[in-house]
Amino acid sequence: MRSYITLAVIIVFVFIVAENGKQNIASSKLVSDASWPNCTLTLPLAETGIVGINYGKVFTANPCLAKEILNYRTPSVYVNTAYPGIAYGQKFQHSPHDCSADDTSCLAYNYGYNAGLYDIDYTLRLGIVANRWWLDVETDNSWDNNAQVNRKSLEGTFDAISRFAGSDRTGFYSSPSQWNLLTGSWRNGYPAWMATGSADETAAMKACSDKSFTGGPIVLTQFTPSLDQNYPCTGLF
Repeated sequence: MRSYITLAVIIVFVFIVAENGKQNIASSKLVSDASWPNCTLTLPLAETGIVGINYGKVFTANPCLAKEILNYRTPSVYVNTAYPGIAYGQKFQHSPHDCSADDTSCLAYNYGYNAGLYDIDYTLRLGIVANRWWLDVETDNSWDNNAQVNRKSLEGTFDAISRFAGSDRTGFYSSPSQWNLLTGSWRNGYPAWMATGSADETAAMKACSDKSFTGGPIVLTQFTPSLDQNYPCTGLF
């Protein structure tokens, strides 16, 4: 009789945990992502998740990165990207490339590269080891009107991070419309993390079969019921 009681308690416990889990995560397969807007929230503990390094802009730091990253056993990270113009690019005129003061493409690359170095340095100082790195490309940040120049900045950031983390573990987050506007429909073949703009998990699942904005594999599709959630499309994550 005692063994039956133990089994019943275990079953009830598992049921309660499963029911409580529905409050935060709709599916055990889902991957959450968080950053500075979530600093005051208690995030659900999970095997893996994605945390933003920056405070919404390039060359800024998420003050609760160290706290948020502890919610995930194998965390990944994402970084904000931008190119606010030649005056900002000139601050990095001679590193890593020696650019002329009016070489917009070279300056944009240097700006993006140094932004990537800033992000790497911040994670190293906190002792963080990330499984994957994502470059967040959104119209909320400042960009040049020339999509080719924006690409150079993104190339710079990608190169800095991929040389540290590996190109196979570095990709781009965006929505197709924002990506095409900012990069001129750049098809670079790198992994994509796609924002759907939906609150529905089913929409995210279906988006795994959509055309990739980078031309590379769609690794995750994001939907937002409350806290951002992401559906893994492949075994790459």
